[in-house]
Amino acid sequence: MKIVSLSLQASLLACALASPAAAEGKKVTITGCPYPGVLVTCMMIKDKDGTVYNITSANPKPQPNDVAIILTGTVTDKLSICNQGKVLDDIKWDRTKMRCPQ
Repeated sequence: MKIVSLSLQASLLACALASPAAAEGKKVTITGCPYPGVLVTCMMIKDKDGTVYNITSANPKPQPNDVAIILTGTVTDKLSICNQGKVLDDIKWDRTKMRCPQ
């Protein structure tokens, strides 16, 4: 039983160390193209470093695959039904003039 417990702890530690994304509570600013997530109701955006953020709580919701947006939000540790990306809260966004690739 000790071996299983140690193995699980080592796996969890490895996962925690492998996550370079922004820490909980940190404000982030991202410019990019919003796109639908794995579920039609989910909205994602990818940062320049490849980190995926869940922006489903944005209100109003940006149009997917239209124009790039610039957005600020706060990284949370919340879970989402989307099961995808770091969940952002307190999202504020604005359109840019840059068109998203189709």
